[in-house]
Amino acid sequence: MIFLLLIGWAIHVYPQDENAPDSSNQYIEDLTNLLTLRLYTLTKYNSLEIINPNGRMIMRPNGNTNIGVGFNYKSLGLGIAFGRPLSQSSIDKYGLTNRFDMQASFYGKRIGLDGFIQWYKGYYMANPDDFIDWDKPNYPHVRDLEIFSVGGNGYYLFNREKFSYKAAYLRNEIQKRSAGSFSTGIFFYHDMVRSKNGFLPVEMPDSIRSDFDLKEFDATSIGISVGYQHTFVIGGNFFINFQLTPGIGYRRLAARTLDGGSGIVNKAAWQVLGRTALGYEFKHFYVGAMGSIIWRSFKYKDYEVELDTEQFRITIGKRFDVSRKK
Repeated sequence: MIFLLLIGWAIHVYPQDENAPDSSNQYIEDLTNLLTLRLYTLTKYNSLEIINPNGRMIMRPNGNTNIGVGFNYKSLGLGIAFGRPLSQSSIDKYGLTNRFDMQASFYGKRIGLDGFIQWYKGYYMANPDDFIDWDKPNYPHVRDLEIFSVGGNGYYLFNREKFSYKAAYLRNEIQKRSAGSFSTGIFFYHDMVRSKNGFLPVEMPDSIRSDFDLKEFDATSIGISVGYQHTFVIGGNFFINFQLTPGIGYRRLAARTLDGGSGIVNKAAWQVLGRTALGYEFKHFYVGAMGSIIWRSFKYKDYEVELDTEQFRITIGKRFDVSRKK
């Protein structure tokens, strides 16, 4: 089986606003006129969790940390990250995961968009000893468990005059004083999960495997969200940002079971987007980290089925003044 090199692709494009923050703004400093170069590490997952009163069964892909480079200048930005092939010892322990993972973002003055496309095939169970006696060095695998997800969030910020989303996550602005903003928006997701012999490893007890008998589902969700985010500026150079955006809407769920049964269910959809970022920066240099998770779930029998799209990034950046001097 040929390993597909993990490609993480992040594209950031945003308009140059006529009303961009100026030097007189006491809350936001605009640095879009500087060329920003950055080096970063990026770790991303698309995990499946199956929960019942007896516990939580966690299915994860075998992943590694990618190395990326990128730049921002005025209205253009680009970042590309590449992952190294998995070692044989990692494959032996966690199984082989083939994947493709792409993310894109659009940042305007008040409106922003985040989208992703993810395809993962090959998962391992991260906590088998919660259900069975497991003392082997490797984890149970489900080699044909395949998850395809595509989705995105659009949002509108209400307090753009004092709060900068770009300062926390794009880093071409600086938040000079603490501030926050409510936001409202929309979300859309399509998730497809399938495995010929079920989602759980064959090592799991027959009672659980026969009861949780899904072999495939397609879930399409659309809805509205309302959230809040805040950046705390400490000592002038250090900041920490928190964002929480829950949403509610409509879901169409088509499912198929191991015995060939199928059905379609239309119900309310729930999603939660959580983000946090922190950093230490000066005008021409910064370091920082950010993490995010998009959580959505649905009920099947006595089980809660959750999908989590996660990423974590550590960044070092340098800003350069490339304007022509008279």
